[in-house]
Amino acid sequence: MSRLQRVLACLTVVTAGVAGTPGIASAATALPTYTYVDLGTIGVPSTGEPASSDAYAINADGLVVGVSTVDGIYNSHGFSWRDGVTTDLGTIYPGPYSASAAQGVNGRGVVVGSTNVTFTDPPHAFRYADGVLTDLGTGYGAGSGSQANDINDDGTVVGTRFERQGSPTRAVVWRNGRIIDLGTLGGQAGPWGTDSIAYAVNDAGQVAGGAVTPSGALHAFVWKGGALRDLGTLGGTTESTYARDLSDRGHVVGASQNRVGEIHATLWRSGAIRDLGTLGGNYSEARAVNDAGQVVGLARTAGDQYYNERAFLWQGGRMVDLNTRVPGLPPGVTLRSAEDVNDGGLIVGFACPFDCDAGGDRARRAFLLVPTTLG
Repeated sequence: MSRLQRVLACLTVVTAGVAGTPGIASAATALPTYTYVDLGTIGVPSTGEPASSDAYAINADGLVVGVSTVDGIYNSHGFSWRDGVTTDLGTIYPGPYSASAAQGVNGRGVVVGSTNVTFTDPPHAFRYADGVLTDLGTGYGAGSGSQANDINDDGTVVGTRFERQGSPTRAVVWRNGRIIDLGTLGGQAGPWGTDSIAYAVNDAGQVAGGAVTPSGALHAFVWKGGALRDLGTLGGTTESTYARDLSDRGHVVGASQNRVGEIHATLWRSGAIRDLGTLGGNYSEARAVNDAGQVVGLARTAGDQYYNERAFLWQGGRMVDLNTRVPGLPPGVTLRSAEDVNDGGLIVGFACPFDCDAGGDRARRAFLLVPTTLG
């Protein structure tokens, strides 16, 4: 059995053993160690540019989705990956400069993202199931665009849309053939801005994102039953607060400016706001939270104040650099961002395979981290 086969066998065991166990992170504060799996790419661009890929989401069954370079010119395609097999999700418009990206996946394996639909129009949100890409539309006419960021097990999709290039984006929900505009928190961003954006939806139908307030600042929100609820901030006053994910238990994570003007990973839970800190630097952002309370994202260290973030895990009240939790991480590989974590503790994101400390990330590589030990 090869090393990869052993990892994939471990993936099956871990997923079956701990998925759906809400108390894992609180019951055991010992930090896991992981095995690193490079998810590769669909293809190598014919332009000579480095092949690259990002992983954005993983479901309970270990199905990973993201975006990767392909064999064509200048374009990338959404992909899914499971048990070592990569599937190119393609695009709706088949032209040589067409692209797509997969952003979310639910427990039933339905994938959402965005894809080109014509040669001239901006990309549209898509739903991918049983090998078929379906255009979710925008609710507007020609020249409009949309993007889907997440989908729950009931098939509710969330994301953004805009009426034309240059008009503000608005958070929307696609449900039962309808497009629901979530509005704002009372403000408007103006041309080229973000009125609101929806990043995540849980199985209770709660939506998390960010929306403009009357002051013009962007605040994190949760939407449920037709109403937006402002989650507040860590004390910052500028346009810099948003929610990136929420668990089925209603825990919300994202980022907020604090009182001294730094952006920090943030947890909203039971009506309280918590600053999750950094890895010693001046910036961090939480990307995902699971039902066990594990939070993942990216953060700067004391020696990496600009653009060289490290993937982190926050568990049991402390944030750790995931690069320190992977014995045998290949030389030169740096885990740059952890984008999602499922209830089994499997983490996906993207790494920089070389020259990372010099800021070189053109060849970003999608990864999967499989927990192998606890402490």
